[in-house]
Amino acid sequence: MALAGLLLIITYLLKLNASLKYAPKEAQELTPAPWTPQEIQETYERVKEEPFDWKPHLPPKLKRRYVVVGGSGMVGGDLVHLLLLQGHSPDDIRILDLRSPLRRDMSFPPANKVDFVKTDISSPGSLKAAFSKPWPAGVSKLPLTVFHTAALIRSEERHPIFYPRVAAINVGGTRNVLEAAAEASASIFVATSSASIAVRPAQLWSGGLPWVKHGKDYMQVYGEEDFSKPMRPHDQFFGNYAVSKAAAERLVCAANSPAFRTGCIRPANVVYGEINDTFVGVCLRIEVFPSWIPKYVQNFVSSKNVGLGHLQLEAALAQKGDMPLCAGRPFNISDPNPPIPFCYFYDTAAQLAETTFKVSFPPPAPLFILANIIEAYCVALAKYPLLTRLGLREPAGSVHQLQPATFFVSANLVASNVEARKPVAEGGLGYRGGITTLQGFCEEILEWNKVHGKPYSRINNRDEEGKSSRVVKSVEAAGAMAGGAGA
Repeated sequence: MALAGLLLIITYLLKLNASLKYAPKEAQELTPAPWTPQEIQETYERVKEEPFDWKPHLPPKLKRRYVVVGGSGMVGGDLVHLLLLQGHSPDDIRILDLRSPLRRDMSFPPANKVDFVKTDISSPGSLKAAFSKPWPAGVSKLPLTVFHTAALIRSEERHPIFYPRVAAINVGGTRNVLEAAAEASASIFVATSSASIAVRPAQLWSGGLPWVKHGKDYMQVYGEEDFSKPMRPHDQFFGNYAVSKAAAERLVCAANSPAFRTGCIRPANVVYGEINDTFVGVCLRIEVFPSWIPKYVQNFVSSKNVGLGHLQLEAALAQKGDMPLCAGRPFNISDPNPPIPFCYFYDTAAQLAETTFKVSFPPPAPLFILANIIEAYCVALAKYPLLTRLGLREPAGSVHQLQPATFFVSANLVASNVEARKPVAEGGLGYRGGITTLQGFCEEILEWNKVHGKPYSRINNRDEEGKSSRVVKSVEAAGAMAGGAGA
């Protein structure tokens, strides 16, 4: 009897592992042909010889001044660069953030001439002081646009007990920024949301059943339809981050009025674009990492394309006359190409990166089981404070990111940007996107090589490490990979 039970468990786990290992046929059919080594190399050389020209893709410069909340980050920083490319003076732009810009490309003129005000968006007083700071005389009378790109991303947590961790910044902070912007007489407000709002938690455990090929919602195709319906219950979002972004998005869109036009951009779904980002940058920094998602299919989006979407929404909202149909709505934004499997990036990085870059492919089922154990442990610590008084703590860093919610947001997720691509007269943004995913990857890897290339390459000493150290590093890398693959 015990042997039969053991065989059933083993059979279930083997089937679960098989169901988690591959993308469904429906997802594979949406992807383009694999990038050839020649195509990858030629694209890299073109990007190296002549950087992508964004000017033809930008809407015309508007006579406005700009506050970029979160302008030290990836999307916010790219928005600053795109505004400068439009022809704006640094005097027209102000960055509000908790930390000053650390990005390498923000340390050169004209970006380093943009004003920075240290601001805590969880504090109404801090925001009021930042918005009250006088502007240069030449721009002080211009109408004000506010881009709100700041957010706290904890994509691994889904239990409601942890919701306040993200809600304080993503919901409370958004409310504070909205109120401060309105008080400062801003007339346009565009916020960065997330396409992951529409993602439902996949029923992955059922994939181990013999009559189930893949768990429900293992693949999802979605637009912005959820916005026109009542907000789903907490447990129907992939995690707390998505719940908080949905609540914030509805705050922003509900504030829309003739004198204060608002809207949201939903990046879909893996955002990359700067060498310290949470996907491309993480993978390159880890050097050798495990991935259970090489065949999984998702949309990718360059942070510059996200910035372009913000500017196109602003341009539509700024039109004179009747309220544009795009006002008070969210729009998915992705790169102007079909979704791709993650392995396309792995192949590109392995070919182009001048530092160590290797990928291992562990079986996904043990990692998924471990993720559930880590989550249960964290929830127990939160529910029973006595455990923390005994010295127990949540795992730190990348290990903490290895939780079920990261499996949900790393699944096969295909976001539609059909609404954004419609003409403004039909309620869209006229979005076409600028840089493709392959071009974007090549651009970021080129920047990585400039900073961390051959003179700075590190030797991979993993074979000289102890077995336990390798196991710990493997778990840490899996967590980092999970954390960077979504949201």
